[in-house]
Amino acid sequence: MKLLKSLTVILFLTILSTSCSTKETATVTYWVNSVKADCDAGAGKTKCLQVYKGNNLENAKWSYFYAPIENFEFEFGYLQKIEVTETPKDKSNTPADASSIAYKLVNVLEKKKDPKMALHDIWAATHVNSTAISNTNNRPNLEINVANMQALGTDGCNNYTGQIKKITDTAISFGVMASTKKMCVNSTEADSYNKALANTTAYKRENLILTFFDVNGNETLRFKKVD
Repeated sequence: MKLLKSLTVILFLTILSTSCSTKETATVTYWVNSVKADCDAGAGKTKCLQVYKGNNLENAKWSYFYAPIENFEFEFGYLQKIEVTETPKDKSNTPADASSIAYKLVNVLEKKKDPKMALHDIWAATHVNSTAISNTNNRPNLEINVANMQALGTDGCNNYTGQIKKITDTAISFGVMASTKKMCVNSTEADSYNKALANTTAYKRENLILTFFDVNGNETLRFKKVD
């Protein structure tokens, strides 16, 4: 009789333990961004994954993801929708600066080329406000670095650099650009280029041609891809 009671207790504890373990492990789904971002992981600066738990990628608010995901392979330039298990770690065996949760890939639900990577290149300006650039010997150019959300180039007179505030499938906007202060004989075209770049809110790429537009849909700048 005592043996039967002991076996019953052991069985109950086993079931309870399994039940608790199951409840602790959760399965979640989120998107992983196509580029990593600079972040502070405690031990210094590094590159972190960026994740988003919604479905509206056009207006996604990406968050830094500091921990590794077991079996997951990041691919630059590709958005990946993944299913992951989250299991709390034993706190007594987890370092203070490590994640308290263990992440493991279950499945890659979707993977697609990030549309904004089509801008990740160097572009030579051909038109400002739909007017062809006259000074072809010192043509303005723009380099877009999607990974760092940075823009740099020359306006035909001075070099400039600054941050890209936003890039989506169709929208782009730039922050204030810092530039050199070189004096130029004719700065009218450079001034027009800088103003057009600041007014840009949208874009369209067709093969090797990249066109920028303002908020009213008017063309601001037109570029050709630089080999």
